[in-house]
Amino acid sequence: MNPTQKQPHTPGALADLTPADTLRCAARYLELHGWTRGVYYRVTHDTPFPPACAAGAIGMAAHGRCIWLPHDYKAKPGVRDYTRALDALSDFLDVNGDTGYDDPLDWNDDPWRTAEQVITTLRAAADDYDRTHGGAR
Repeated sequence: MNPTQKQPHTPGALADLTPADTLRCAARYLELHGWTRGVYYRVTHDTPFPPACAAGAIGMAAHGRCIWLPHDYKAKPGVRDYTRALDALSDFLDVNGDTGYDDPLDWNDDPWRTAEQVITTLRAAADDYDRTHGGAR
């Protein structure tokens, strides 16, 4: 099949994930496994699900496993889902306050930031994405 033709669609496949879905999964990941700042993942022992920053949690949601550099092109196919969700979070932060942060990593690492704020913001960014892109499926 030519890549410009409509590709086959399998309902329920991971390819159906929207950035909103990935952001909600990242919020849930943080609730279950913990939040950190300053690094993507806070590995304290041999665990497949370490505490993560917002970007690390998005990486876990997109890749399904711990990828040390979630944006690394070699980690396909999750890179597209990762970058789309991170862009959605960045857009949300840009439009909805928390000015002074050029990217979500700096926002996450603010010394006054809390896990609750990060989780709440991930969900709010997901809701905003659904509102601005045709709503939830």
